[in-house]
Amino acid sequence: MATEHLDVRPFRGLRYDPKRHPAFSVVAPPYDVITMADRARLVARSSRNVVRLILPDVGRAENARRLLDEWRDDATLVPEETPCLYRTEESFTGPDGVTRTRSGMIALVGLPQGDGIILPHERTMPNIVADRLRLLRTTHAQPSPILVTYDDPYGDIDAALRIGSEPLPVVDLTDDHGTHLRMWRVTDEDLQERIHAILAEKRLLIADGHHRYATALAYRDAFPQDDSANAMMMFLTNGASTGLVIFPIHRIVSGVAQKVQERLPEELVTAGFTVEEAGDGVVQLETAMAKIPHDHGVFGLIRKDHPPLLVSAPDIAGSSPLDRIDAVMLQERVLGPLLDLPADVVATTHRIRYTAYADDAAAKVDESGDVGFILRAPTVREVEAVALSGEVMPQKSTYFYPKTLDGLVIRTLDGPG
Repeated sequence: MATEHLDVRPFRGLRYDPKRHPAFSVVAPPYDVITMADRARLVARSSRNVVRLILPDVGRAENARRLLDEWRDDATLVPEETPCLYRTEESFTGPDGVTRTRSGMIALVGLPQGDGIILPHERTMPNIVADRLRLLRTTHAQPSPILVTYDDPYGDIDAALRIGSEPLPVVDLTDDHGTHLRMWRVTDEDLQERIHAILAEKRLLIADGHHRYATALAYRDAFPQDDSANAMMMFLTNGASTGLVIFPIHRIVSGVAQKVQERLPEELVTAGFTVEEAGDGVVQLETAMAKIPHDHGVFGLIRKDHPPLLVSAPDIAGSSPLDRIDAVMLQERVLGPLLDLPADVVATTHRIRYTAYADDAAAKVDESGDVGFILRAPTVREVEAVALSGEVMPQKSTYFYPKTLDGLVIRTLDGPG
């Protein structure tokens, strides 16, 4: 069997007419982080906001298709005249207070026939894929680039993109979280071919967008007669760059009786953990956690009117890449056996709230009396090791920040007809 190579290429996308629809007014975060209040705010900002395509009016995919057709007819959305790559830079301040810049490009990426070229690392839920597939089958459009990483330690691709970019960005906006995003077109065919050749020998790690990727695969398999279904739009960024950062996602668990909370430290010791006090707040707790080597599992336990506890497990050396992830250890050794929250229940329960901010988790615990679990983020290399092993993490194990924006460019498919 011939070796399969990564296929990254330019495409002729649809973009909002910037003279009539400033980018800030029409972009949106991915569907899975938008609340109903967020959606209403985005629609109030502009009736042409892309949120109406990714979360359709009254939940009907047909409404999204109707709007897409209308917006193309009235030139709200304008097709590119030539195939483009889109160089993108995002300057942001993360939950840790550090300012960084993440560079990359939006491009069309061929969907592989086998495993090993594009690597997932997170579980997906069939009902979500089915919902996204209904929308894709109706609209034949991809307004949402998924975030993927490649390995380029010398930054050759970013350098090529900077050289080949048009002088002025076609998008320049600051979003609701303070991220300053700029996007340039790259139309030089020789440079596009150079980037294609560099990436042909690499593989991609899916950082964010596992359900959308699974949806694209399902659509391709359902409509083999649609050649355009063999690719999807992605935001590619260098996994070796300091601008790519993962933050932890902390857990706040409700429904834990007071007596269970009181005996939880003792049960953790019985389960093989080392438990010790870590100051009087989450700042000191996170500082203590950061000192623990990554070959030791660790998490923080916070309860109302109790000092935070540092919980460590120095017995994961030699274990599988998946077992080295703190969120997995928490699930398999604590949430499941000690709090009656096995993985299949966690996937659908309303008992767990998530936040990227430890101080927010502590505030929620103080307000509600729930139990909080403070986690470290895995490194990009740890995530890649899990993906290469063929294993997948639970949902909410990684938080690549910032979320990529939808509506910067829209890719359309031909459809099965």
